Amino acid sequence: MTGGAPERVRVVRLLRVREGMEADFVASYREVRRGSAGVPGHLGEQLCRSLDDPAQWLLTSEWESFEAVRAWRTGSAHRNLVEPMNACLHDDRWTAVFQVRESTTA
Repeated sequence: MTGGAPERVRVVRLLRVREGMEADFVASYREVRRGSAGVPGHLGEQLCRSLDDPAQWLLTSEWESFEAVRAWRTGSAHRNLVEPMNACLHDDRWTAVFQVRESTTA
């Protein structure tokens, strides 16, 4: 930690959306995004779709600390919100939590 401030973390999810379920996936993602907007420590979200493989999506979220994201992920509100989104996905998904070490903006 630098100066006693919590270090930000980024959650990265690499997902494959079932064919024909893209609109449902995006709609359910928006519900998750709305539900996480007021969660303490949540800094933002980004959803990206692969240009090389349209079934592949990248979802990232940024948090003030690992503790904040852990509290969100273990709560019942999270489970209930992500259930419809996860129903649109193939099982071959990957999720990891990274510590943000350096950051810059353009």
